[in-house]
Amino acid sequence: MRSTVLSAFAIVALAAAPAFGDSVKLKNGDTLTGKVVSILDGKVTLATDAAGEIKIDVAQVETLSTDAPITVELPNGATFTGKAAAASGGNITVEGDGVGAQTVALNAAAINKPAKPPRAWTGSVVGAATWTRGNTYTQNVAVDINAVNRGEIDRLTFAGWYRAGRQKDQGTGVISTSERRLGAGLKYDYFFGDKSYWYANMTAEKNAIAALDLRFVAGVGLGWQFIENPTTNLNAEAGASWFSENYSNATPTVDEAALRAAFHFDHKWSDVCSMFDDTELFKIFGDPRDYLVKTKGGFRQNFSASFFAQEWVEFYWDPTPAAGKKRNDVTYYVGVGWNF
Repeated sequence: MRSTVLSAFAIVALAAAPAFGDSVKLKNGDTLTGKVVSILDGKVTLATDAAGEIKIDVAQVETLSTDAPITVELPNGATFTGKAAAASGGNITVEGDGVGAQTVALNAAAINKPAKPPRAWTGSVVGAATWTRGNTYTQNVAVDINAVNRGEIDRLTFAGWYRAGRQKDQGTGVISTSERRLGAGLKYDYFFGDKSYWYANMTAEKNAIAALDLRFVAGVGLGWQFIENPTTNLNAEAGASWFSENYSNATPTVDEAALRAAFHFDHKWSDVCSMFDDTELFKIFGDPRDYLVKTKGGFRQNFSASFFAQEWVEFYWDPTPAAGKKRNDVTYYVGVGWNF
């Protein structure tokens, strides 16, 4: 009998005891209890039993305390872990491991900030090909690789491309090359402001049909990121470059300084349809007529998260081409691609 009474008393006592939880005291005197999830971007996220997760402006919080350790990141990047005890004036006191008690201003620290995902390359591979047999004999292949590695303060961009085409003269039976282009480019951007960055880039390309053995460009400059989000990206750049062209015929070699201007734009109209445009302009100093314009733009339709169709146009304009060659090249493509 005595054992039963003691057991009943213990159950009642436990039921009446307050549940353990974190406490957030507001400047108006109210106190909220729950679990402090994080303090990020000027908001305290508190998980409560009655209302789920709620967000509170840090400016409205007098102090808070926690039952479990929290991870605090200071503005200088230093981090430590410990339980938070209430302090006055919008502060907390944290007993950090190995660093002792520290008083931290709630509006100047990040608490339980999610771990940053590891840096990774993202991009796409696009291919297009045509074959014809019968009254005509042609075969054409195009492959593009584009990849970006974005960090908090920098961005590395790689681009590679290959174009090849052959055709047969039905009268003579002679097969000739109608297109052979390949190239690659690498660019590094370093952000020294929210929108501003400096860049360093280099590009090498070959175009056999245009008698271009090698065009090599390397330069530095400044850029401005107008928009950067999952839906739209827009940036523009300007800088100085070293511009070199070597030809397979008697056209003189070009080795000159140049000015460069460029912009990139892409936009998702929906989860299915998007568009893009990349344009680059060089003004070469050696000849007042010498400049180069390259642009590539088109549309993309997503069939799944990884698989898509793409239609695009490439345009080159060179007022001083190799001897016997035309000033412009325009090519239209339809292909399929994979995201990674």
